[in-house]
Amino acid sequence: MKLHEFVVRRLLLLIPVMIGVAVFTFAVAQIIPGDPAALQCGDKCGLIVGYDDDGNPITAHQANRERLRLDDPVGLQFERYITDLIKGDWGESQKNGRPVLDIIKTSAPVTLEMAFFSLMIAYPLGIIMGIISAVRQDRMFDHVSRFFAIAFVSLPIFWFAMLLQLYFATGSEVGGICDPIFGTEGGCFPIFDRHDQSYTYPVEGYHWFYPEAGTGFHLIDSWFVTDAKLAELPSEFDTNRELFMDTLTHLVLPCSALGIASSGSLLRYMRASLLEVLHEDYVRTARAKGLSEFRVVVVHACRNAMVPIVTILGFSIGGAIGGAVLTESVFGIHGMGTVAVLGILQLEYQIVMGVTLLTSVIFLLSNLVVDIAYAIVDPRVRLE
Repeated sequence: MKLHEFVVRRLLLLIPVMIGVAVFTFAVAQIIPGDPAALQCGDKCGLIVGYDDDGNPITAHQANRERLRLDDPVGLQFERYITDLIKGDWGESQKNGRPVLDIIKTSAPVTLEMAFFSLMIAYPLGIIMGIISAVRQDRMFDHVSRFFAIAFVSLPIFWFAMLLQLYFATGSEVGGICDPIFGTEGGCFPIFDRHDQSYTYPVEGYHWFYPEAGTGFHLIDSWFVTDAKLAELPSEFDTNRELFMDTLTHLVLPCSALGIASSGSLLRYMRASLLEVLHEDYVRTARAKGLSEFRVVVVHACRNAMVPIVTILGFSIGGAIGGAVLTESVFGIHGMGTVAVLGILQLEYQIVMGVTLLTSVIFLLSNLVVDIAYAIVDPRVRLE
């Protein structure tokens, strides 16, 4: 099967899977105990806000349930939900009246940018250290790297994030190590948020060929802000490069927390896989031909050892998105994880279902990328 045929086939298979996800998330929202109508009115649920045609009083709680149409049959609610979903109407937030799709469009790029940047840290770090650890099996580096791999996997990510804040985002009087080493003031990196608090990130003023409100990925958007819009920002952020660097420095600590935590498992997978490959006959043959150890390991052994690493790529993306929930809270970043948590706490089922659907699409597309990567890494794999 050709690559484009395989991609089209897999994309078509997304349709029944997404229907299944929609049914499942809707069912979970119905099963979860709680009353969104009661949560909205709080201690004023018994307040009479009107009367029906028969003169019976209508309480605030009853009015909320009627407005949210919670008393409709479940089948009618599901039909309405699917119909609106197909039309692109994901519902509205009951707290602020914003469309759920707008909320997700605003928060999803925040989490995805952080997740992908963290993977750019995790994979090179984990793979390189795994290779060195396998080549130097049972030596000091191997023992130390395995110890840190287990530590990174075991330690709570929020604790590790707070540790990075303490050491790299605070002054020496608190415990930071940057000021005496690099001569900085108050640490090397910002302690929270996506950008400096002295300005509001541009939501307009991009070049004509770029999306009018930007994409939400600030590392990319920063290069397409017009000079006129940049002139409105503080002097230290009035160029594209400075705007980019401000966004990048704010991402370093949260992405390092996610990336380093993920690199521990990658190190162990890479080490185990490479150790197995290094004992194969073709590796001994390559050494017998007089090839350098670097070429034997990197060119011949690593390519086959990378197959299990490609396998967990899809799970790594999901893990990075999941880990972003706690990381966003520690660093004060308002992303998809924060939106999902608030949606659960406030019984905003429309938001929870919207985030779940988007996350499912990301997982499925990640698995598609993994399958394509299989064929690139291992020519023996055929796309079927």
